Amino acid sequence: MKRLYKDNFDKKLGGVCGGLAQYFQVDSSLIRLIAVALTLVSFGITFLVYLVLWGVLPKGPRAYIQASYKRLYRSRRNRILAGVCGGLGTYFKINPDILRLIFVVLLFVTVFIPVFVFYIAAAFIIPEEP
Repeated sequence: MKRLYKDNFDKKLGGVCGGLAQYFQVDSSLIRLIAVALTLVSFGITFLVYLVLWGVLPKGPRAYIQASYKRLYRSRRNRILAGVCGGLGTYFKINPDILRLIFVVLLFVTVFIPVFVFYIAAAFIIPEEP
């Protein structure tokens, strides 16, 4: 039976995104990116939900659980700025140039700031390819 918990090993702040990643069997960087995007769109309400989950969820197992799902990395080879679009393209099997075009269009449509903040957050959240 699957349990939702705070991950003790895959955490940046409180382990909530790591626990959600284990529960849904997706990469924790993807969960963190979704959390950042929802926080930008919801004017911080998602961050309040994160804080509540941080306080309510139990701690996970003390032993490290090896992830059995595909990992998201920033690309070293297919990069223009930080490799975010190259990594997302590889993960989702999409041409990274299409993602770059979407980012540029969204930069102008959303008055620049939310998409720029999202890209900078993605550059810090997503680890670089080993």
